[in-house]
Formats: sequence, C-alpha cells, structure tokens
Amino acid sequence: MSRDRTEQLSEWLHDNYSFLYAYLVKLTLHPAEAEDLAQDTVIRCIERFSQFRQEKSSFSTWMIQIATNLWLDKKRRKKREQHYLNKQQLEWQLGEGIGIEVAEALRTLKDHHRIPVVLKYYYGYSYEEMAVICSVSIGTIKSRLHHAMAKLRKELEDDEGQNGRKIDQRSSGV
Repeated sequence: MSRDRTEQLSEWLHDNYSFLYAYLVKLTLHPAEAEDLAQDTVIRCIERFSQFRQEKSSFSTWMIQIATNLWLDKKRRKKREQHYLNKQQLEWQLGEGIGIEVAEALRTLKDHHRIPVVLKYYYGYSYEEMAVICSVSIGTIKSRLHHAMAKLRKELEDDEGQNGRKIDQRSSGV
C-alpha cells in the first residue's frame, strides 16, 4: 500500500472511530462487546482496504458494512448464548441518547430489523446506504423499517399499558 493510501486510511479510521463505536454500542447494547467489534472492524478495514472503492460508497458506509457483518457473524456463533442486562445496567451503559424503554423495545427486534432502525433513526443513513450496508435491495430496507417500526410501536404501547404511563415517542428516539 502506498504511503498516501496508508495515510488516508489512518486519517479515515481516526475520524470515524467514535462514530463506529457509538453505532456498535447501539447494536450490541453492550459497550465492551462494541469495543471488541470496533477493534475487529479496524483490523478488517486495514486488511481489506485494497478492496475499498470510493466511487461505490463512502468510507464510513463501507466501514459500517464491515462492522455490521462482523456483528452478525459473532451473533451466529453465539446464537445460543443470550445475554440479558437488567434495567440498571442498561440505563448506565446506554445513558446517552436512548431511553430504557426504547432499548428494551429494540432488543425485541430481530437483527435484520434492528440494524435499519439504528442506521436510519440514530445515524440518518439513506435507504441507498442502508441497502449497501445490509446487502439487500432498497425495497427490502423499506419493508424491514416498516415492520420494525410497527413492532416498536406495539412494544412501547404494551410497555405504556403495563407501567401505567404514556411514552412519548418523540423523546424516546423512535
């Protein structure tokens, strides 16, 4: 790899690391696991930088696609190991920007529904970028978002009924 390309990669990784980590925290709901995946993603980006094509996508989109695939691979390997966090741990770990009710509702979604929700509503990715990251069509992304949002609304309404209080969707991040 040329010196210029090495410097460019180093700059992009440095500029995008906190974004990558925040994305992975929201996917994994566990900061230590997010840190491990972020480091694995950086390694994979370095190993495969020669395959990156700037004309196809931005570096951050390419990096998030790698991170998403690594996360899904890890989940497949550990499918039977389910880690549930109690409410106090969840509040402490997700203190910034995501309410406990929303975090619990996100946890109920299947991975293929949770990923587009996080990408769109927390990071503002376009349908086209999400389709690239998830390796599916734009129509599939729209369908997954529609079904995910319906399930989230139902979960939050069910939570409202159980707790006897109304959840304001505008302030809950969904």
